Amino acid sequence: MGIFRIFVFSFLLVGCGKKASEEIDFGTVNNSVYQNKYFAFTMPLPGGWSVQDQEAQQRLNNMGGKLLAGDDKNLKAVIKAAELKTVNLFAVFKSRLGSPVPFNPSIMAMAEKVRDFPGIKSGKDYLFQVKQGLEAGQIKVSISEDILSQKLGGVDFDVMEAEMTIGGRTVQQNYYSTVMKGYALVLVSSFADDEDKSFQKNVLEKITFSK
Repeated sequence: MGIFRIFVFSFLLVGCGKKASEEIDFGTVNNSVYQNKYFAFTMPLPGGWSVQDQEAQQRLNNMGGKLLAGDDKNLKAVIKAAELKTVNLFAVFKSRLGSPVPFNPSIMAMAEKVRDFPGIKSGKDYLFQVKQGLEAGQIKVSISEDILSQKLGGVDFDVMEAEMTIGGRTVQQNYYSTVMKGYALVLVSSFADDEDKSFQKNVLEKITFSK
């Protein structure tokens, strides 16, 4: 099922204190444009794509966590604890969930609180944790050794490329990460062919950050 494709993260940085959702806003989508005041960024979303509300994102996140953890009780507990410091910002799919398509490309954004972890100073540092989490999960993942760099909206992001096989289909994901205001801001692009990869790259390059 394509709905699981994007909800696989590290879930390894368990912290405590104020819930992330009480500190930052989820953002809003109006006329296919996402805006977030806390991180001061705006991103036009692909016209005609299916935008998920917070309730839908949480359901998908729960299912993705179960898929990643499998029967590992310790990993399940870590994932549950991580919910306090992780906020789903937006998730958009090319087709409505459940549509009869071989694969449903998607773009999503999330933020994870890393303020209590001084060793995470950059997107690259955070992606190291993501890699560890993915490799500890139940899904076989191939991750590029090289972390790339790219500017999005004038902000430096580090990029990690991953490939996995689910249900007999090979799926690729690009993780874009930067650290700002005590959070790792992460954009995840999920696709199955070069055409969707190029399209989503162009979408992400339209993001803008206010000074």
